[in-house]
Amino acid sequence: MSERALYSYHVFLFPFQWYFTGVEMKNKTLEERTCLDRLVNLFKGTKWINKPYKTDTVLNYNEYNYFYDMARKALFDEEKDKDKDKGKDKDKNEALLANLFYEIPADTYRYSFKVCTDGRNNVYKEYSLHIDSIILHLYSTGVGVLSFHLNNRLKHQSGSDDILNINQAGRRLYPPFFAMDSKFVGTQEQFGINDFSAGLDITMKKELAREFRVIADEGTEDFETYRRPEGFASNPFQLPAHLKFLLRGIPLTVDKTETELPETRVFLSPLLDDRMFVICWYGNDEIIKELHANPTDHCKDKVGQLTYLQSDWWYKFMFNDQKDNTCQNQLMMRNLIRKHTYTRWSDYGTFYGVNRYSFVCLTAELPSLRGNNAAFIVNHMQTMYYKLCELCLVQRACILRFSDEVARISAMEDEHVSEQVSNLYKQYLRFVNRVYFREVTAQEQGIELYNMMQEHMQIERNVKDLDQEIEELHSYITLVEDQKQSRNIELLTIIGALFILPTFIISFVGMIIYPPLLAEKQMNLQNPLWLLLPLALGPLIYLFIARRRKSKRSVLVFLYGLVILTLIFSIIYRFTIQCH
Repeated sequence: MSERALYSYHVFLFPFQWYFTGVEMKNKTLEERTCLDRLVNLFKGTKWINKPYKTDTVLNYNEYNYFYDMARKALFDEEKDKDKDKGKDKDKNEALLANLFYEIPADTYRYSFKVCTDGRNNVYKEYSLHIDSIILHLYSTGVGVLSFHLNNRLKHQSGSDDILNINQAGRRLYPPFFAMDSKFVGTQEQFGINDFSAGLDITMKKELAREFRVIADEGTEDFETYRRPEGFASNPFQLPAHLKFLLRGIPLTVDKTETELPETRVFLSPLLDDRMFVICWYGNDEIIKELHANPTDHCKDKVGQLTYLQSDWWYKFMFNDQKDNTCQNQLMMRNLIRKHTYTRWSDYGTFYGVNRYSFVCLTAELPSLRGNNAAFIVNHMQTMYYKLCELCLVQRACILRFSDEVARISAMEDEHVSEQVSNLYKQYLRFVNRVYFREVTAQEQGIELYNMMQEHMQIERNVKDLDQEIEELHSYITLVEDQKQSRNIELLTIIGALFILPTFIISFVGMIIYPPLLAEKQMNLQNPLWLLLPLALGPLIYLFIARRRKSKRSVLVFLYGLVILTLIFSIIYRFTIQCH
């Protein structure tokens, strides 16, 4: 067994949307643009391995058994049943999830970056975390989650401030903003400043880490493309170099304007903001003593009055702050801490923090946990609670993905909208039935934590809003289709009405004019060229009228003109025959 220490455990999750783009995909439905099987095929021959989930280890079994069967299909890419007759996977096109692992040995390579610890003196500290695994989950709803599972095994980066630096700076994907020299604030010059390079330098000293590296130096991200506006003109999000390195070989794009390109690419865009979601376990005996007030120290009234409610560090740890506490109102800070802290095991010195951007756990150090038979908490954070967080994150990502699709369809031409809405509704029902759950486990603590995540991510409210958006879009399309049908019926009615009078006139002409001629045998039936003249002149009359009056009335004038013209020629023909 490895004797290397573990001071903290970090998971950075990058939720994103994806779909195929290019000329081939123009006006395609959501289902066609998010064909999961087609995307997974692109990863063949790369370092990514599509590995079905198996309960072949203790941790895998515990993680799998923790969830209801209905939730497992959204969390685990299980080995598919084989069709014995055909030897093919059943429901291959109905697959919801693909589970891809980056092929590297655990605890061998590093996830590294530098953080500014002293902005005045330009002092940077490098943090290096051992990579436990890199996992990519792709969903047929058009979302995905790339996760970095990292072990902090180095003593010199295990202090309380180090953990804050790792969680705050290690999750950044691109600059959240460009800072400005304060001397320009309040002047008219501030509106014309375009020195992005200077702004980036200031931002790096405040919030943005530098020189991200994963596995090798080949994919080092230094954010140099953000020093010139043309580097991010098409999209504020440019895929970082360390992510490009992992996804090399996949035809990716972050530019929405490439929809007209002949080659098909995979469009990728973050679904949250410039940050990744953070899951973190941290063990620190001293901080636990500070946060945990022993009820027997003074009086029983102290039960529930734990000092964590006044802890600036706990607030920063829970909300991923780094240097300064972003809440400088003590009453508000206390209310936020109380609202976002899960305290079921606080008397044992275990605290959980839950919000929209992180799920953290603070306990005693790992040797102390082992001595108290509580080391399983670390395993829970690595497996079960990681899955809980990812599921909620996927739900939130799907909601945002579908909202974006509603906006896209709303801007389309009417001729393509009906099929698009029908397919979107199908995908939405699939999401509601296979991804969105009110409850995912029978474990009491899991139920409570899942409910907290659902509440703070506002999943239920957003699902209701999305449901209303799709319902309104569906109602609009129904109205448009009804209007089209009404116009078609109206046109058929008008055409039918128009032919009533011509039918009567032609019948009258046939009965009154032509029979006498036939009786006198003056009409040569073998040479009815007399009818061709009005029929030939009719279209000319119609074109002449239609050019000047482009409306339904032109059809009316044409039909009645043709009938009257035929009637006139018939009378003239009869008069001519009688004269002879």
